[in-house]
Amino acid sequence: MFIPNNEWTGPARTRNRSCALSRFFAVLVAGLLMSFASFSAHANSTCNDSNGNNALNAGTISVPVNASTGMTVATLASISFIVECKFLNAGSYATTDTVQAKLSTAAPLAAGFADVYQTGISGLGVRYTFNSPSGQCNANNLTMQNGSITLSCTFSGPLGGPYIQYPVMITATLVVTGPIASGASTLSSAPSIAVSFTTIDTGGPWSQTPAYSGSASGVLTHATCSVNQTNVAVSMPTADTRAFNAVGAVAAPQPFSLSLSCSAGATVLITLTDSVNPANRSTSLQLTADSTAQGMGVQVLNSGGTPVAFGPDSATPGNTNQWTVGASPNGALQIPLTARYVRTGSVSAGTVKALATFTLSYQ
Repeated sequence: MFIPNNEWTGPARTRNRSCALSRFFAVLVAGLLMSFASFSAHANSTCNDSNGNNALNAGTISVPVNASTGMTVATLASISFIVECKFLNAGSYATTDTVQAKLSTAAPLAAGFADVYQTGISGLGVRYTFNSPSGQCNANNLTMQNGSITLSCTFSGPLGGPYIQYPVMITATLVVTGPIASGASTLSSAPSIAVSFTTIDTGGPWSQTPAYSGSASGVLTHATCSVNQTNVAVSMPTADTRAFNAVGAVAAPQPFSLSLSCSAGATVLITLTDSVNPANRSTSLQLTADSTAQGMGVQVLNSGGTPVAFGPDSATPGNTNQWTVGASPNGALQIPLTARYVRTGSVSAGTVKALATFTLSYQ
């Protein structure tokens, strides 16, 4: 029988087919093993944030006269933004994963800055700085640059276990970004910080509660006056103890004044504070410990001759015992005052020394 050269019969053909099937089976098995190895390395995790929707609470902030662009005027208390994750009890999966937390803001950058964003007050911006106390997130004095920052947090734990929490501290710093209007301005809005998560194994991104909601509170006062003489010494004349025949008796008035240089555009207010006893709200300064006289105090009178009551060292508008000096001129401003002795108890002769500070506020 004639057998063509391109055909095969018998055992040789069977052996060739068997070898081809074996190679195919080996490739298929290798593919299954590779798929199995990849699947077993994945984690089934879930993450979210807590302590979100914070308002930016600035309190009362004083901006000095001629504050330059880039000057820090306040560093606010840090908030704790918490990244928390856990592994779901769903098969024999890995118990280590990495979550990437992206924090971003849509607020415009202040001109000339890459990490300062404009607030609701013209000329005032905010810089957000991130730190990770636990060290599990790559945050060490990082600032949000050009509108966003991504933090990588590696976590591990048991399947079906509790949430693992890693705090990230966010500190808001208020920065001068340009001219600020004289007087007082209310801070009612600040750049919000949106949050989204992506895990390496499970995927994402998933939006979370904002770290900062965008709401804010606070009062910004921009000084229009500078103090010409920071320390004013008032030399009181000697007084005879016989002049103080009853509690409340006064003697030896001594005029003095506070000298300021101002620019027009605001109303100037002032608060005097007892340095020896800052909680003092009376009209008599408490004597220092090195005074030797007894039963005496010092009163300060305003330009109308009325004793001034002392208040807290604060520039907040409406501060306790704050009083109005008047409109700021475009030039020198003198605040005339008078100091005098006042009897507060049983009198004995000696030296008298009292200390006070003053705080200016602008509206």
